[in-house]
Amino acid sequence: MIGKTLWNEFNANRDWPVSAAVATILLLILVVPIMFFQHAQAKADGEGR
Repeated sequence: MIGKTLWNEFNANRDWPVSAAVATILLLILVVPIMFFQHAQAKADGEGR
């Protein structure tokens, strides 16, 4: 659903600023949990030794 919105903003509406903002937010939504997971894994690995 969000991908479809992003596609419409880029291609149909030609609203590049909104498209860039949505793309940035999507990137953060993906990257932040991955960083937290990696940090938790590194902490767990350190405690296990």
